Amino acid sequence: MILTVFSHKKVPSAAIARYALAEFLRLNGREIYDAEYLHRADGSPYFDRENAPYISVSHSADYVAAAISYSPVGIDIQAHTEIDYGKIAERFGMKVNSKEDFFDAFSAAEAKTKALRIPLAESLRSPEGKIFHFIPRFTLAIYGEGEIFFTFCFEG
Repeated sequence: MILTVFSHKKVPSAAIARYALAEFLRLNGREIYDAEYLHRADGSPYFDRENAPYISVSHSADYVAAAISYSPVGIDIQAHTEIDYGKIAERFGMKVNSKEDFFDAFSAAEAKTKALRIPLAESLRSPEGKIFHFIPRFTLAIYGEGEIFFTFCFEG
């Protein structure tokens, strides 16, 4: 199971991570506990409790999203900004035909990078993940194993 939480209000990563942890444990029938949300030297987030689930967080424009699972998980949310996607795609050897294709591939690569803790350039060669477009002009990508559940509009 992958629980995905996102908000249309910019909330602190630690707040959305703690909310995601409580919801995830509740949905899995586990005892709710508090854990400190920290970052490793490479910037990847984690909870400071033994056997805590994996957590991934992403921000873009006015959105913040988190994914949590008992197996490695990655999430990325990208606003479709005005960029020269062709030039960036060429630089990284990406095969894309449109701006939407670019953001789908880039978001999937970011999510895969976060889950597997591998370089982005490696993920861009074979981007994988589940892609969602339910927010206009945004791509949300999730990489991980299991069924995805969504919790919307976390208010903090």
